[in-house]
Amino acid sequence: MRRRTSLQRGFTLVELMVGAAVSLALIALALGASVQLQQRSAQEQQTMLAQANGRALKEFLVSELLRVGAGMGNATMVFSQGDTRQGLTVWTAPDLSVGRPPLLAADPGFKLPPASGPYAGMASDALQLWWGDSRGLIELDDCPGGKAYRVREGGAERFCTAPSPPTELQPVAGQTTPAFLVNASQALACHVELRQVQAGAREVSAFAGTGTLRTQTGPCVDAQDAVWERTGWLLMRAQGSAYRVNWASGDPVLEYLAPGATTWTPVSRDVERLKVRQGLIDLSQPQLPLRWFPDAAAGRPGLDACTRGQAPCAVDAGPADAPEAAPTSDAELLRLLQERVRSVEVTLVVRSPRRDQASVQAGETDEDGFPRDGYRRRTLTFRVSLRNPAIAGRVP
Repeated sequence: MRRRTSLQRGFTLVELMVGAAVSLALIALALGASVQLQQRSAQEQQTMLAQANGRALKEFLVSELLRVGAGMGNATMVFSQGDTRQGLTVWTAPDLSVGRPPLLAADPGFKLPPASGPYAGMASDALQLWWGDSRGLIELDDCPGGKAYRVREGGAERFCTAPSPPTELQPVAGQTTPAFLVNASQALACHVELRQVQAGAREVSAFAGTGTLRTQTGPCVDAQDAVWERTGWLLMRAQGSAYRVNWASGDPVLEYLAPGATTWTPVSRDVERLKVRQGLIDLSQPQLPLRWFPDAAAGRPGLDACTRGQAPCAVDAGPADAPEAAPTSDAELLRLLQERVRSVEVTLVVRSPRRDQASVQAGETDEDGFPRDGYRRRTLTFRVSLRNPAIAGRVP
């Protein structure tokens, strides 16, 4: 009698159980590998999103920084009595709940990151930018009938224009248009509230100040000052922006403030930190490398923390053909330092939109010093050479 093969007699229970166990083990390995691949794919996707968001924000901020000082360079901007500014202002990790008057009002809706825990030390800088909009630009010119060249006659609020001035800046009835009266060669930009453009009469009516706050002294209100006998005066719409990172919700939010607005608008919920450094030229020796503020290695603080008693904050005497007197106050020192800003370095820490709970390791940090809280992060640093601040009487 022939013996039956296994195929003919079938499998025993033991054989079936062994085969099933092997199959389950292989399936488990395959599923485990699949889950790991899915997790890795999700992490890479989150990293790519952080990178893409970072690049988009970089392009946006670069375009904003390149506008700084348009039409006025680094001229001193007089907004109202006691309120003078530059085209670029940076505050180092400020608590904006108490404000930075008169430039930024106190905002109780602002919070710095927690003083302890995984986000301690993540405080961001605040940034404010100003420029003039050339659309609808009005060129001032000699007033008719004057004995000498003068663009301001017949009243402190009356300014003469070139023939047929554009009327794009004409305000709506009962309102005013925020604008800058600028003369780059005089290093002066007067913020004004434009009331009326009279094209036929070749004149505009405007008062020096911002909103209801007036400028009371100085060339911006003195119609007889010699600066109004100079050519090159322009009237441009005032434009600007301010940025900060607010932790009031418990998570970071990059926010934007429009000129004249009192409410900050969310821009991105992915920016965890914004840091800004400013590179200053030595006007007496322009061939030297830029001095960066802040610079811990060189002992330099942020410009907003500079005082006359600090050697790293010393300002040069200016170009040989136009030397400047030493500053007599900290405010004057800051103005002189800000006039020398030629480059800006911005560092963004951008985190992924979603948290990966599986990768949370409480109390641990990654190789870059960030908490292992499930977010994927990318640090993006870029520099912008400012286009406009080399004019306004401070060259190169």
